[in-house]
Amino acid sequence: MTWIKKLADEIADELDSAKEYAEDYLTFKAKENSTWANRYKEMANDELKHADYLHDRAVAEIEELRKVYTPPQDMLDKWDSDHRKFIEKTAWVKQMLAM
Repeated sequence: MTWIKKLADEIADELDSAKEYAEDYLTFKAKENSTWANRYKEMANDELKHADYLHDRAVAEIEELRKVYTPPQDMLDKWDSDHRKFIEKTAWVKQMLAM
């Protein structure tokens, strides 16, 4: 179960980086510096991709755990909370990158 927590923390780190890069993208776009805006947009998308890979891994790990035993409800509640944050933050970053 600490493995799921570790994955959730790594997802959050990737999303934090994606958000920072997306903010930098918007800064350079506002300055009409398309070279750096495009680079930061690409870096943000890379971080989103990493977060998505880690998310897929966490979901797979939880499914594997369920085959062996019923995970504790507090672990599932924590994952559900982290998952909602993942979805919301991902949507926010994508919205920034669409500007």
